[in-house]
Amino acid sequence: MEEKSLKEQKDSAERAFDLLSLAKEGRDLTVRDDQYDFSVLLDSVKICRQRGSRFRLADSGKLDRFQLEWLGEEGADFYTSDEARADFSELELVNKACNRGRAYVAYFHHGPLELSKEKSRFTFSELQEMGRCGIYLHITNREKPRDLSQLSELAFTCQKGRSWLVYYHHGLLEPSFSELGRNGAWIHVSDQDLPQTENTILFLDQLKAFLAAGVNLVIHLEKGMDLSLFPDVMATGVFVLFKSSLFDYKSPFRILERKAAKRKLDFRTYYLYPGFLP
Repeated sequence: MEEKSLKEQKDSAERAFDLLSLAKEGRDLTVRDDQYDFSVLLDSVKICRQRGSRFRLADSGKLDRFQLEWLGEEGADFYTSDEARADFSELELVNKACNRGRAYVAYFHHGPLELSKEKSRFTFSELQEMGRCGIYLHITNREKPRDLSQLSELAFTCQKGRSWLVYYHHGLLEPSFSELGRNGAWIHVSDQDLPQTENTILFLDQLKAFLAAGVNLVIHLEKGMDLSLFPDVMATGVFVLFKSSLFDYKSPFRILERKAAKRKLDFRTYYLYPGFLP
């Protein structure tokens, strides 16, 4: 048992050294809160801030509110969800600490949008209050249908709090996206749900109408789009993200692929990783 304990301590020390080394290189780091001791996390956050890079802390629920506030004040961005936290007042205090540290809080809501806490850890009014206090809300309809009128309300409160609602939509494009766009929401969709070439003109007109209404639209390319559509879609001005390279090095589309890659999304418009479509 003693030999195993010494080995675990050695492994922990080596991992801590590796993390601190990466922080000193000036890299943006994404770390789960249960992978390192609190003191190592705190030192890494401080180094990242000194080097001008970001430290993203993925919440598992291990750390208490005071530790999170400390990390936030030092500049750690905090990524959490209703699967890790169930106390609105706790999130509000952590968000204030992150504001002081020029960091931010991203919250992913997996549960239903309920008026009471019978089926959800947070009520709809609490989600609205999160937006008002500047927390960035992330919601998907992959497993649960979402009422777009409710999403528009959340987007509106986020806009008032100078944050954003980020919505991951699985399915056909909806006319009510325009309302979400007017309230500052960011909408992510997959090209696998988009119309094929027989509806090309209608589809491109729809994209242009969304952009004219202020919709921030991100299309994730997953080999669902007809390649002949690609140049026209790029020309509308929507953001296009590639899961992997779709073209070989000789393809004329590689120029457009590189052009799309140059348009960098604000890190607050996605949850931890830009190519992830939850």
